[in-house]
Amino acid sequence: MTQRTAMRIVFDIQGDLCVLSHRETMTMWARVLARSGLPVSYSAGFNPHPRLSLPLPRAVGVEGEGEVLWVQLERECTPSETEILARQVPAGCTIRRIEVPAGPGLRRAVRADYVFVRRQDVSPSFWLERLRIARQQLLSDEPIWRERQKPGRQNKILDVHSYLEGISGDSERIRLSCRIAPEGSLRPEEILDWLGLKREDLSGPPRRNNVVWTSN
Repeated sequence: MTQRTAMRIVFDIQGDLCVLSHRETMTMWARVLARSGLPVSYSAGFNPHPRLSLPLPRAVGVEGEGEVLWVQLERECTPSETEILARQVPAGCTIRRIEVPAGPGLRRAVRADYVFVRRQDVSPSFWLERLRIARQQLLSDEPIWRERQKPGRQNKILDVHSYLEGISGDSERIRLSCRIAPEGSLRPEEILDWLGLKREDLSGPPRRNNVVWTSN
């Protein structure tokens, strides 16, 4: 019987690659791994697929720092093989490290930060006012209701308080720490809507980083 090995790839997604959907990101990695020649394990059946997992999907148009890809291999890789892998990724994707955890590993995200950076022609005073109002609302006991649009299904009403653990920032950027529950988390567009900001107010794509993982 083949002894399979789980490999964890920690990587960043920036620039034009942030517009890739979850499925397109999976396809990108499948092609990168195929070019690298790594002994990736495939599913059985008529149309086998590489055994890959992105446990924390990234919203389209959001950059990611410290993203995680799990790959199931038929055997452990040599250092030279992993070096080949690092040379196959496209521009905008950077591999931080490749790990082979001794145990089951950390597979569920429980918290992440989102960072929004002000565009230079957006008034700093306007930006700071949005930050001030958001802080006041978070300190209040009053619910912060937002409606999530769900095409073809009944819209969902969310309380921002249930997902936000903190907010900080200055005249250049706003950082929010978001709880990630098994049923999901806030979406970047929902955060921007609550802040009273638009994508056009940002100097670039929102960025997700400082993800906290658990094995539970």
